[in-house]
Amino acid sequence: MKNYLCALIIFASALPGIAQLPIDEAGAAITKLREGLVASFKKGDIDGIVANLDKDAVVTWQNGEVCRGPEAVKAYHTRMMTGDKRIVREVQSEPEIIGRQVNGDWAVSWGNLHDRFILMDGSDLPMNSVFTATVAKRGDRWLVTAFHVSVNAFDNPVLGLATRKVALWGGISAGVFGVLVGFFAGRRKA
Repeated sequence: MKNYLCALIIFASALPGIAQLPIDEAGAAITKLREGLVASFKKGDIDGIVANLDKDAVVTWQNGEVCRGPEAVKAYHTRMMTGDKRIVREVQSEPEIIGRQVNGDWAVSWGNLHDRFILMDGSDLPMNSVFTATVAKRGDRWLVTAFHVSVNAFDNPVLGLATRKVALWGGISAGVFGVLVGFFAGRRKA
């Protein structure tokens, strides 16, 4: 099995555009960091997540908001997910790494979050966000230094939801306007 895996990695690394996932100490440590972050996320453990962020980590969210440092990420999470005026009721995600490059004491991974947001108003938004994560070795630990998440700006469920709401309210407004015009036009003739 080991020879098959090595042959597969050698074959994949020879193909253009295919990233080689390292099977070494750094790769194992990065995979352990990822597994810890995913487990913390699924439990809703924000402290477990921010414990794995570099003190100057930069995180860019789907809404374009940028947070710098663990405390800013924690504040964003509170405002969006747990605060009195939160917007998001629940997030489900099955992150998939598509590729990873390790360069000594830092690495970049990218992939798809396969995420779904349930908003407080009940809206169900399958986002399918893509991500890029940069990690670096700090002392004897690997920490997240940057995390960027984005959605397709031209085809996403938030845009679809906004379009449906505008169409609904536009239709209601047109209907009310038509009734009022008909009412007053009818009164003038009488």
